[in-house]
Formats: sequence, C-alpha cells, structure tokens
Amino acid sequence: MAEPKQSGAMDGDSNASEIMKQVHALYADADEGLVALARSVGIARIHPPRRKVNVLVIGNHSAGKSSFINWYIDDHVQRTGVAIETQGFTVVTSGSRKTLAPIKGDSTIMLYPYLEPLKTKFGKPLIENLETCVSVSTSRSFPLVDFIDSPGLVDGDIMYPFDVNDAILGFADHADLVFVFMDPMGQALCSRTMSVVKLLNAKHFDKLKYYLTKADTVTNPKELMKLMVQITQNIKEHINNQHGLEIPAIWLPQAQRQQSPLQNSSDLQSADGVNQINEVCNTIEKAIHQKVQDNLSQVEQDCQDVLTQTSTLLAKDELEIAAKRSREIVAMFFAISAWTIPIIAFLTLVVELEEQLPPAVRDAEYVMTTVHTLYSDFQPLLFPESEKPDLVTLLKFFGISILLFLVLNALSKFTHSRAKKFVPQKRAVVAKWRSHEQIVRRILQRRQELFLEYVRTYTPADDL
Repeated sequence: MAEPKQSGAMDGDSNASEIMKQVHALYADADEGLVALARSVGIARIHPPRRKVNVLVIGNHSAGKSSFINWYIDDHVQRTGVAIETQGFTVVTSGSRKTLAPIKGDSTIMLYPYLEPLKTKFGKPLIENLETCVSVSTSRSFPLVDFIDSPGLVDGDIMYPFDVNDAILGFADHADLVFVFMDPMGQALCSRTMSVVKLLNAKHFDKLKYYLTKADTVTNPKELMKLMVQITQNIKEHINNQHGLEIPAIWLPQAQRQQSPLQNSSDLQSADGVNQINEVCNTIEKAIHQKVQDNLSQVEQDCQDVLTQTSTLLAKDELEIAAKRSREIVAMFFAISAWTIPIIAFLTLVVELEEQLPPAVRDAEYVMTTVHTLYSDFQPLLFPESEKPDLVTLLKFFGISILLFLVLNALSKFTHSRAKKFVPQKRAVVAKWRSHEQIVRRILQRRQELFLEYVRTYTPADDL
C-alpha cells in the first residue's frame, strides 16, 4: 500500500475541499449568487464550477484501468479480471453512502448536467452504457476526484454500441486529466488506442498523461526499457508535440507477487525505484490544487462578465428611454400642429366672413373680441394687410388646412406607434441591475479572502 499522507498534505486537501465548497456557494445562492445574477441579465452559460477533478482513464483491453481505480480509492468498486472488461463508461465518485447498485444513465446525467450534450449527441446507446458508482472511501484524495472508467480499446471487428472514439473525445472535453494506460502484454501498441491518442492530442494534449501499467510482469529491466522505447516511438509517430513526452512505468503494489521479476534482478536493488505509481497520485494532487486556482480565477472572470453584461443592458435601457421619449415628443409636436392649423383656419373664416354669420354670433361681444384678438396676432402671416381674401381663397385655405390636419395627425399616430416599440425595463428590474455592482464587489472580496486562505496553507502568515 502507498505510504500515508503527511499531515500537511491532509490539511491542504481539506483546505482545497472547503475552498471549492465556498466557491460553489458563491454561485449557488438563490438571490445573490453568480448564477442568479447571470440569469437576471440573460447569461445562461455561467454555471457553478465543478468541485472535483475529473480523471478520464482510457487504454487498451486489460490495461488495468479498473484495477487502478480500485487501488486508488482503496475500495473494490469496479469489477476486474482478464475476462471482465468495462463495456461502457462508469463514473466512480465519493459519497456519504455506498450504492448497492450502480446509478444508471439518465440519473447519471441528472447528477452531472455537463454530460447532457453527450446524451443529445449519442442518445440511447450511450445512456444504456453509462453508470455511476458511489464509494464512501476517503483514501488519498478521492473525495476530490471523480474517475471516469472507459471501455477497453481493442483492434479487430469488435462492435461497440456507440462511436467509442468520439465518445471518449466527448468525455475528455469535461475531464481535467486523461490517463492513457498501456500494458506490456502485446496490447500496448493497439492501433485503436493510438488513433484515440492522436485525436485527443490534437485537442487536449495538455491533459494527457501516459503510463505503462503492469510493468512488474516484464522479465527484466532491459526488456522493460526496450518496451518503453518502442511505445515512446510509436506514440511520437501519432502526435505532433513530442517535447517532454514521459511514460512512467507503474504497477499496483498489492498486486505484486512476493518476488517480482524486477525484484529478482541483480540490476535493481529495489523495485521502488522503478514503480512510479506515486507519480500518478502526485499528478492528481497537482490537478486538485490547479482546480482550486482555476475555480477562483473563474469567479473573477464570471464577475467581470456579469458586470459587463449589466452595464450593456443599463446603457441599452437608457437608449430605449431616450428613443421612446424623443419619439413621443415628436408625436406630440405633430399632434399639436395638426390641431393648430384647423383652428387657425376656423378663426380666419369666422373673422373674414363675419358679415355672413348669424346675428346671435356677431352679438356675442366677448367671443368676437377674443376671436379678433387672436386673429390679429397671426393674420399678417397669412394675408397681406392691404388685401382682403376673397371667398375662393378662404375655401382653398380651409381645404389645405384640413389636408394638413390629416397628414400631421397621421404622422403623429405613426410616430407614436414607433415609440411603443421601445420598451424600457421596469423600475424594479433596473434597480436590481444597479445593485449588481455592489453584490459583485462583495463576491470578489470573498474570493480574495478564499484565495488568501488557500495560500496561507502553504505560505507562512508573515509572508502575506
């Protein structure tokens, strides 16, 4: 078994777990969480970051994928054996209660919503071959890790219920690490495995980690070295970025025979110098702490996205208000003009045709005085004082005024209808948007506190 962790490492893992929970809480709050803020401004892509590291394990048939997962979590969750091979994808996760039976595909999608695109793409064939196993183990860093066990890759005419290469690529999109296991028993150079490696390398080369498993079955160190050189050369033929390619040799300590071939070799005093299984654990540890930092960085980026979108919406709302107000003013101007012209025409007819009015109207001194006073103000603008308009001119003037009334009234209604197309947000919504800056400032302050809390685990307080 692996050596127990030091207390500092345990404190670090506990600290990482707590920080990722706190980061998740910054998103999940129903009223002031980042997800709620994002939804209120129309951003649907912001989700709480995953609180665990996803490790996708791929490899050829009988490469020891399931055995490694069982060893790491110190629990026999996955079936193992030469005759038993994983047929689908299995998510192995940590929980408070071990499942008596695996959680099936549709329920797995509910547990891991980020896998929904895979359900849409591959449909029933993948869902029927997808399950989740829950273990209560707390060994190593398992509470912070989700393993994704994949089907064994073999050459030949074997039929998979779905496009296994494409499915592995889909799961790799949501993985933090992709372990490629290759065993020395004639399967290490499986062409299907190399094809998948080539596809993964083109898109996720930074996630790929290669391991030669079951290295203790090699007869002597020279054969092991020869095999590793052969595998390295074969991988380099399929990938472009060859710099820093490492393929550690590993095997499971409890699976060692009492005297392994490597231990019998006179060239090696101890197999511990060859078995680099602890490097796998260290790689997972590094991914966990990178995940903490990535989650903290994501908080800052998502806060910025929310503020940017909020500012955009507030600016758009101000433009909507200004556009609506300007069109309403123009519509009111047309409406006033539409009614002013006929009134002027009516007053003109009353004054110029006063002699033809009924006596009762002419004798209304106050009314006629007011009409004459108003007419005297705009009469110079209509007709020269030296010329008195005849009846035909007055009728033409009145007809034109009616026509202008119809045109201006139509323009007023049209402009008013255009104004209705601009719909400012409700005051409550705008007030909520304006509160985002203050809420985001609190979230960023909490993020800074979490970052300092994380750093203090590894840095003396006096250095901060």
